[in-house]
Amino acid sequence: MRFDLTCSTDDNYVQHCMAMLCSVLKNNQNHNICIHLLHHALSEKSQELISNMIQRFGAKIYYYDVDINQLSRVSIAESHPNLSIATYFRFFLPSLLDDSIKKVLYLDCDVIVLKDVSDLFLIDLDGYGVAGVKDVTPGSDKHRQFMGLELDDRAFCAGVLMINLEYWRKNKSEECMFRYASEMSGKLIMEDQDVLNYVFRKHWFQLPYKYGYTPMSIASLDKSQKYADIFEYVFSPSIIHYAAHVKPWLDIRIPDDQYYWKYVKLSGYPHPAKTQCQERYRKAIYFTKIRYYLNFYLRPFIPRILEYLLEDFFDLLVLISYGFGRKGFKKYRLKKWLSKYNF
Repeated sequence: MRFDLTCSTDDNYVQHCMAMLCSVLKNNQNHNICIHLLHHALSEKSQELISNMIQRFGAKIYYYDVDINQLSRVSIAESHPNLSIATYFRFFLPSLLDDSIKKVLYLDCDVIVLKDVSDLFLIDLDGYGVAGVKDVTPGSDKHRQFMGLELDDRAFCAGVLMINLEYWRKNKSEECMFRYASEMSGKLIMEDQDVLNYVFRKHWFQLPYKYGYTPMSIASLDKSQKYADIFEYVFSPSIIHYAAHVKPWLDIRIPDDQYYWKYVKLSGYPHPAKTQCQERYRKAIYFTKIRYYLNFYLRPFIPRILEYLLEDFFDLLVLISYGFGRKGFKKYRLKKWLSKYNF
C-alpha cells in the first residue's frame, strides 16, 4: 500500500532522523514508502547520507527546503532554548505536498518504530484533522486556556500524528495554525503542540497508547482503555517516543535505549556520537530511573501492608521537608486523598 511519511530535521539532528527513518523502513518493507523531509538549508552531505539509506530500502524521498522568512511572525519562547523555528515546518504540509496526498504520517526524530504501522492509514479520519496519542498535558489551567480546552477535554501529543491533509485543506487549517501561533508568539507552553491542540480541539481521533510508548513508564493509567490496550502497550508497543528530556543518545543510559542504537547502526550513519546531558536534567533522570526500577522489580513483591507503611514513612519525610505548618499538612493530606481515590 502507499505509505506517505513526513518529518523535519537539520544538520544537528541527522543522526537521530536517520535512526527514526531506518526503523520505519526496516519494519514496513512490504509497503511503497514515500518520505517527505522538511528542512531549511540541509547540507548536501546530510542529504546524501539520508538518500543513500533510503535507496538501500527501495523507498523514495523528497526534500522540501522551507523558506523561514514565512515564519517571521512566529517566535520560540525563551523558556525553550532547545527548540528551533523548524518545529513549525509541518504547518506548511497542505501547501508543500501534492493535493493527491490525502493522509501523511508525521514522526518526530526522537521516535523509533518497532512494527508495521500501515494500519494507521486505514483509520477513517472523516471529520478529524489528526489522530494522535493522548498526552499528560495540560499542566495547568493557564496551559489549558492556551489550548482552548474545557476542563474535561483531552490533549494529544504531537510527536506521532496521522494527519488528514484533506481536512486541513478543506478547513484552511494551515492559515488557522499560523494565525494562532502568531497571536500567541512567545507565550505558548509547548509551542506547536499547543497550536495543534487549539486548532483541532474536538476534532482529533485518539490512538491507542501503543503508538506512543514512553520509556520508564510501566503502563498508561487511563480508564478509557481496555486490558488488551494495556497489554499491547507493555509487551508489544508499535512506536517508542523518547519524549521530553529523556533521550537515548545522551551520555546516561535509560531503559529501552537499545532500540535507538540498533537502528542508528543499521542506518549506516558514520561515527554516531552521544550528547552530553545537561546537568539540570541529569539528576532528574537518575531519580526517575531509580523510581522506575523499584516499581518494576521490587514493588510487586512487597506485601501490601508493608507498602503502605513504607509509603507513609516516605510521605512523612516529604511532610518534614514541607514543614509542619498548615501549608505542609494540606499538601500531605491532599496527596493521601488523591492516592485513596486512585488519582
